[in-house]
Amino acid sequence: MKTSVNLLPDTEVSSEVADSEAHNVRVRVDGGNQDVYLECSSREALYEFGKALMCEALYGSGQGEFYALGQEGKWLVVNGARLTADSSRLFVFTPQGGSEL
Repeated sequence: MKTSVNLLPDTEVSSEVADSEAHNVRVRVDGGNQDVYLECSSREALYEFGKALMCEALYGSGQGEFYALGQEGKWLVVNGARLTADSSRLFVFTPQGGSEL
């Protein structure tokens, strides 16, 4: 896993994460206290999810969505992250016309 990265608008997920369902993120909301948990199966899954969030911050439209998507019995990487079947959908909103990074 790299310790530094250049984030370009077309940054793709690593082949290690793309090719293996072992790398995934589960988003879970605790109904009792409304805490949100991100349960990552590996550091690589967390790293790629973090890259996806950074790309949204730098180049995004002001709203990002992460959700589980299955096809032919496999869970796919969507917007830089593979969420598990039992994950809650995750929405990220940032103000339009905000300050530049």
